[in-house]
Amino acid sequence: MAARLWIRCILWLGNLHRRMLSVYFALLGPRGAYAVLGTLARWQYRLLTPFRLRSEAQCRAALGARLPAESIARVAELAFVHRIWSLADLLLADRLVHAGTYRRYGGQVPEPRRSEILAAQRRGQPAILVTAYYGPFDLLPLFLGYEGIRAAVVYMPHANAAYDEFRRRVRGRSGCELVPVDRALERLPAILEAGGTVGIVADHPAERRGMPATFLGLPTMVMRSVGLLAWRYDADVVVAGIRRLRNAFRFEIDVVDVFKRPSWADEADPVGYITNRYLRGLERLILRDPTQYLWGYARWGEKLAQELVEGRTPDTHPAAAG
Repeated sequence: MAARLWIRCILWLGNLHRRMLSVYFALLGPRGAYAVLGTLARWQYRLLTPFRLRSEAQCRAALGARLPAESIARVAELAFVHRIWSLADLLLADRLVHAGTYRRYGGQVPEPRRSEILAAQRRGQPAILVTAYYGPFDLLPLFLGYEGIRAAVVYMPHANAAYDEFRRRVRGRSGCELVPVDRALERLPAILEAGGTVGIVADHPAERRGMPATFLGLPTMVMRSVGLLAWRYDADVVVAGIRRLRNAFRFEIDVVDVFKRPSWADEADPVGYITNRYLRGLERLILRDPTQYLWGYARWGEKLAQELVEGRTPDTHPAAAG
């Protein structure tokens, strides 16, 4: 009982802190909000030694052939700062981003991709939007909806119910449906069958039932769900992400690749082809600004993350993205 009361007290204080931050950020403006959170994030990152060591180890293993050694620590730290800035994004978006204002913050899908996606939706062509834990990914459904691209987006509910409700409200305000991950297996096939569009963060490790692949040159197991759904429903696959531009609450949506059924129709293993092609697209997205990818996330699995921290070399060496 005492432990439960303590947890409720911590959650209440956390929610109160979030509401107070909304007030502070309204007074400070976007630049001030990012400056304050950025300073706090750097202090926190330097105190979280295990997380810092993992971030640098994974960043070094994936980018060591592409970046000077002295840049690795800076990239890993900035990646943590970008992740903490996601809280500022949501709090600022709740107040600033609406149907009549979103374009001033750069939330447009570049042409001709936007027109192509909207035309496909009008035809009832199913599509899968694939992205990664990159940049302010929480805001992607918000901007897509205001662009007229309505999608059912899979999300992982937050343990704090009050914060989860706030996050869902902001992300779904423009008309995109938020699908909890535990409902994805039933909901996504129904949407694709009806000619709709779904969105998936597709860089989760799948250590138990995934297929072997490489990501940024490192061995991993990846989920087959995107490939299976695209193959089963002849869905277009759109690889895209959203990134911050400097620290002034400005963003850009980057459509890295679009491919369709003719691309894999003659492949012996269409699911494998689809999976590897979207992975290559996500690599290109990340490499355009690696400071916006969360390097502390165990993307390649806990076992490999620990080996890298300990200085052990994985079986597959980093290679240039295909």
